[in-house]
Amino acid sequence: MSALLGLLILVQHTQAAQGGELAYGIGYFGEYSDNIGRVPVNPQSEWINSAIAGVAYRENGAALDARLLAQAEYRDYKNDTYKDGPLYYADASLVWRIAPQRLSWVFIDRYDQVTRDITIPNTPDNMVSVNVFSTGPDLFLRLGNVNTLVFGLRYGESSYSEGDLDNSRYQASASWQYAASRELTYSLNYQGEQVTYENEILNDNSMRNDVFFRADLRQVRTQFLLDLGVTRIDRDRAGEADGYVARLTMAQQLSSGSSAGVLISSEYLDAGAAMLATATSPTSTSGTTPSTMTTGELTSDLYYTKRAEAYYDHRGSSFGLNTRIFFRDVDYEIAPQDRQEAGGRMLLAYNPASLLVATLFGSYVDITYKGFTRDDQESEAGIRFLYRANSSLSVTLEGRKTWHSSTDAAHEFIDRRVLLSLLYSSSPLFATARR
Repeated sequence: MSALLGLLILVQHTQAAQGGELAYGIGYFGEYSDNIGRVPVNPQSEWINSAIAGVAYRENGAALDARLLAQAEYRDYKNDTYKDGPLYYADASLVWRIAPQRLSWVFIDRYDQVTRDITIPNTPDNMVSVNVFSTGPDLFLRLGNVNTLVFGLRYGESSYSEGDLDNSRYQASASWQYAASRELTYSLNYQGEQVTYENEILNDNSMRNDVFFRADLRQVRTQFLLDLGVTRIDRDRAGEADGYVARLTMAQQLSSGSSAGVLISSEYLDAGAAMLATATSPTSTSGTTPSTMTTGELTSDLYYTKRAEAYYDHRGSSFGLNTRIFFRDVDYEIAPQDRQEAGGRMLLAYNPASLLVATLFGSYVDITYKGFTRDDQESEAGIRFLYRANSSLSVTLEGRKTWHSSTDAAHEFIDRRVLLSLLYSSSPLFATARR
């Protein structure tokens, strides 16, 4: 978290100097569960008290683009079913243009809790805190009006609250960019990354090389990004891993209040790279496809993932709709966590611009494990009422039910929950990340 602290200091200085938008918030969450352990028999109820405080920042300027959401939460389990204590969340990214069009500095940080083992229920004792950051310069050498050479260096770290997976990352990149127009850029790219683990006995260090072609179209209402190339990963003991890299992202702003998009990809990832990819871009817009990641068993193993997602978002004065469907295929090199996931979620809100907002939401996911015979389905449905007492103070009451069925009866459960929250936010920029 020391890297994030440095960013907070920089953001505070920049906000005072350039007038970026800064917001903060505090809140209380009280949640009741009738099956906190998510077990098939003999469920135990629990009341969870949570105090939350956080800060958000946004800046889009000639010298700096930045996004930050940082939050601290303290949870108290009334019946002591799980250990009380703090939880942290951070989503931070920054591009500092030291010399415009010549030299810039990039910083990305993500801190969150991820599932330790996806084959068992998602409970507090199955979560691990992870912090991943990456930082370094980009140098731009312009060759005329349309050609640019870009060289980048990155240093990063991945830290885990348990296990022996902490590692350092050293990356170098080179790119030849051709500006076909003000909105369209083609490029040839090389990226090399060395991953070194603190515990080299239990984990395999690796050297990754990516070569790919990119087409990047950025218009006012349309964004299109296509990567096509190859990946080679040399591991100290496990040998080579080769595969194709393909990423297609399309986002369309349909109107002032609605957007849609698709994401299709096929690539090698590891736990740290997947986590870092979920950071919000400092130049993101409402039409950009939200990031997702695959979580599962904590391991240093590589996995090859194929995924496809599509979403639609509409925010009107009376109705709001957000829906997403997805498919993921995850194939680890060694770890027995291979699986396919498919599903979707939907959220329907009534009177989103009024003092009282009613929201219906639901989700469904089907998980088929390929390493052993098991198929799981999880469904969730709920209703939420949000009352805005004024521009800063809001009260939320929510009820939801989760069903988890499985071909293995030992992994089935039903969990009913009721949530009451009181939140003060200095501006709409700050919204809690509590899930």
